[in-house]
Amino acid sequence: MEKESVARWISVLHRQFQIYLNRELKDYDINSSEYIFLVNLYVKDGISQEQLSANLFINKAATARAIGRLEKLGYVKRTRDPNDSRAYLVTLTDKGLEMRDFIKTKLNYWTQTISYGFTEAEADDLAKKIKKMTMNALDEIMGNE
Repeated sequence: MEKESVARWISVLHRQFQIYLNRELKDYDINSSEYIFLVNLYVKDGISQEQLSANLFINKAATARAIGRLEKLGYVKRTRDPNDSRAYLVTLTDKGLEMRDFIKTKLNYWTQTISYGFTEAEADDLAKKIKKMTMNALDEIMGNE
């Protein structure tokens, strides 16, 4: 009997999450590849695009595209870093800040949905295991760059 593919199911789950987010954020013109930058800025506002890329393990070009689009939509603004004229600092606008509770509510709902039927201990254990898998994957990818 063939062993279940954890990677396959993580991939399916990720795709379903993207579909959910795209649906829920559609009225705000934000998509599943952009919301994560807002979420990261809710934790630490006013950081460089480069730091956002590093925090999220997303390449610099994709970060620049997403931030550029969020800036056009009025959710963030970019200013030159006074300490490094080559770098941009990204800060949330009032419009971006207004989205915080809405996005948080949608993320919490998704977490509740996908963890339905799990005890709190099971959900915590699963999160730890997926984090470990992510670290293993990052070690593999970063080790081969």
